[in-house]
Amino acid sequence: MYGRRRLTRVEIAVYAVIVGTLVVVFFSYLTDYMEMAEKTAMETTVRNVTAAINLRYAILVMSGEGKRTELWPAQNPFELAQTFPPNYRGLLDKQGEAEPSRPTWLFDAPRGEVVYRPRLSGHLAGGAGDELRFKLEHGSLGDGFKLVPTTPYSWEVSAFAKDSQVSCKVPSTSLFS
Repeated sequence: MYGRRRLTRVEIAVYAVIVGTLVVVFFSYLTDYMEMAEKTAMETTVRNVTAAINLRYAILVMSGEGKRTELWPAQNPFELAQTFPPNYRGLLDKQGEAEPSRPTWLFDAPRGEVVYRPRLSGHLAGGAGDELRFKLEHGSLGDGFKLVPTTPYSWEVSAFAKDSQVSCKVPSTSLFS
């Protein structure tokens, strides 16, 4: 009876290698999907904050108080939008504080920049080291505001095989222009 005999060491080793390989491939895909989700959450936060700021700007322009927005580029965009992501930690403080858990949104007041520190950044290229920085600027035609990256970056995450037809490889800098 074949089903009742014990497995040999070679058979056990072959099965262990197969299971180990499947686990490694699974976790590789899992981390790619997690990074893709983090990238999407970051981009969604930037878009939502920009939309909230522009809504507030439109209300002020329609009420004749558009001049009040001249100092906005130096202010905290999260406070202007009156919305805060759950992982917003306030002002960036380099005075020996322990680094907050990632992912984290911070505001660098001296530079007037929003800082995003991702938890997963294996596919992140460019930016300011291991963080992304955005600055609030007037639109080119005076049509509101937008958060633009201060340094070019590319965050191309693809959890699919290179031969696959489906991928998520869009340079992040093109989404904000």
